Amino acid sequence: MPISKIPSTTALDSVTIGSISTDYGNASTDNSTTTPLAGDATYTGTGEQNDFPEVLVMSKADVAGTLYFDFSSDGTNWDSTYPTSGYACSAGVPEVHRAAVGGRYFRVRYVNGSSAQSYFRLTTYNTAGIGQLSAAYNQTMGLDSDAIATRPSSFQDEVKLGRRSGVTGWNKFGYHSGLTAASGDQLVTAGSITTLPTILTTADTFDIAYDGTGGGSTDGSGTTGATSLVIYYLDANGQSATAVHALGTDGSDTTSFTGLGINRVAVYASGTANVNNSDITITATTGGSEQAFIPAGGSVTQQLWFHTPTDSKGVLKDIFLAANKLSGSSPNVIFKIWAYNRGVDTAYEIFRYTMDTGSTNQLVYADKVGFGVSAGDVIYVTADTDTNSTVVEGRFSLNVYQNQ
Repeated sequence: MPISKIPSTTALDSVTIGSISTDYGNASTDNSTTTPLAGDATYTGTGEQNDFPEVLVMSKADVAGTLYFDFSSDGTNWDSTYPTSGYACSAGVPEVHRAAVGGRYFRVRYVNGSSAQSYFRLTTYNTAGIGQLSAAYNQTMGLDSDAIATRPSSFQDEVKLGRRSGVTGWNKFGYHSGLTAASGDQLVTAGSITTLPTILTTADTFDIAYDGTGGGSTDGSGTTGATSLVIYYLDANGQSATAVHALGTDGSDTTSFTGLGINRVAVYASGTANVNNSDITITATTGGSEQAFIPAGGSVTQQLWFHTPTDSKGVLKDIFLAANKLSGSSPNVIFKIWAYNRGVDTAYEIFRYTMDTGSTNQLVYADKVGFGVSAGDVIYVTADTDTNSTVVEGRFSLNVYQNQ
């Protein structure tokens, strides 16, 4: 007998759907809980088998965790888990997921994050014909969402607008205004790095240098220039973090945090100049290697250099490269894109393009498949020229997906 739509006036207790009679909407007591979990603890429900073809789980906690659906053909051997890596549940966000049970045994399993919960609400419903879940127009879509979007959707636009949880779109851009001949591969950065970047393998604090002498063309507290910075970096565990740093008055600060690398620094607040008046250079406290650079008047770092978090992977697709010499001969420039992995301490050349500026001075490239970026990879772009004072510019875009 087909399942018919339940009229809105029908009471939700003791509804008959096809040949199944149920207190429709009642929770499964064997797979529901409100007891908060300790850090890294797991709640495992009790296996149950019934005539319902579907199961729906609703959960919410103040600590991020992972939700699993476990299935068994005999109630003893739990050989099937859905999804394989679980549903990533954000702190404070209600989650709703469903799955087909058929005649199998089912139990719910929830693994808490590292912090103890102050509240935890998980309810399991045995259901029949609940229908496809849908996501409202103004709702953020997660990578593991069960719902069909009910709005017109441009995936890339929604990533940039923050409407797709678990994925972040990055645009990296930079330039080098004076490559020298016979110097080999040189990092495309506006900073003072003349060859390859120094990639940190141990977390360190960062020193921030700027012109803090006071007056109309300086930066720091009370000046017309930059007064604070926002820093996007990888923390000591290699995961994404953000910090706001208020500049001092002496032109030399040290961050209160440690990190493995910096993806972007931008002026967070400024005086009447509305930009940073002086160059701002950020170096590792130990060894002094340059990790970020904001040119005077730029307000944001200018370097083709990206650190992938250790809990994420990425796909790089769009590349723009350009080279020129403002006067004199037309240089030949060899551009390379590298992926360095800390785990194996090795850099891999993943892209190369030789540009003869006598015939063309730019490359716009969109790879249909994309370049896979592994967890922890550091992506950077170099240029090698045969002519002094060569100017190069570039940009690449990538999506970074959290492991789920």
